[in-house]
Amino acid sequence: MNTNELLERYAAGERSFKDVNLNGANLERANLAGCDFSGAYFVGANLSRAVLTGANLHLAFLHRADLSFAKLNEVRLTHADLTKANLKGAYLVKSILTAARLSGAILSGVNLRLANLGGVNFCGADLRGINLRSANLVNANLNWANLSGARLSGALLRGASLSGVNLTQAYLNGVDLNSVQLEGVNLSGAKLSGANLSLANLSATNLSSAQMRVSFLFRANLHAASLNGANLTRSDLCEANLSKADLSHANLQNADLTGALLVQSNLFQANLAEVSLQGACLCGSNFNVAELRGANLSEADLRGAYFEPSHWEGMSLPDTREMQDDRIYE
Repeated sequence: MNTNELLERYAAGERSFKDVNLNGANLERANLAGCDFSGAYFVGANLSRAVLTGANLHLAFLHRADLSFAKLNEVRLTHADLTKANLKGAYLVKSILTAARLSGAILSGVNLRLANLGGVNFCGADLRGINLRSANLVNANLNWANLSGARLSGALLRGASLSGVNLTQAYLNGVDLNSVQLEGVNLSGAKLSGANLSLANLSATNLSSAQMRVSFLFRANLHAASLNGANLTRSDLCEANLSKADLSHANLQNADLTGALLVQSNLFQANLAEVSLQGACLCGSNFNVAELRGANLSEADLRGAYFEPSHWEGMSLPDTREMQDDRIYE
């Protein structure tokens, strides 16, 4: 079927075009809303700025297709092949893309708010500035995807693969990342206030200048993580592993680090006002901090930690006679 025939039949009221072959077709700005294109072939087709609202593209082949700035809201793209497709600026609000293949696709600036993306393969995709607010990304493959500046607040990420993902300046406020694997990931400048990162693996992760107010990091692994300049006010870091972490210039005011492991951590010029470090291990840490007013260090292990003499005033300090020798540091 050629382009003219398709548009003529659409104008006549026909909407069913199952398994049609439109490889390489030029359908730029075409209005094809509500069509059934299940199993159709659009390999290398030009659908830039086309209107496909409410269309059925189940099992469609859109490999290398140009869908830039297309209107695809409430479209069904289940099991569709969008490998290396250009979806830049496309509008896909409330669309269903479960099990779709998007490896190597360009999705920068795409609006996928409230979309169902369960099990979708985004491996290596360009997702810069994408809107994924409240989207379902359960079991999605986001390995090595570029999500810098992406909006993910309220998104479901349970079981998602995130190895090597770029999340710089991403919006992840309130997201549930419990037990997630984010080792070595770049989250610098990310917005993570209220996020649940309990039991998460954040070893060697870059969280410099991240906004993490009232975040939950209970027993999180932050070994050798960079938290330089991060805002962790009122966050829960109980029993977290922060050994060798860089917390210089971080704001930890009113944070709870009860029982946390901070062996050889760098707290240079950090704000620890009203912080709880009760029972924490601070062996060998740089404690030349900016503020310790009202901090609670009772039962903390401070062997080898560096302090300025003025820091001891007004604090609840440990009884050095009760320091344990059998504490595990790493």
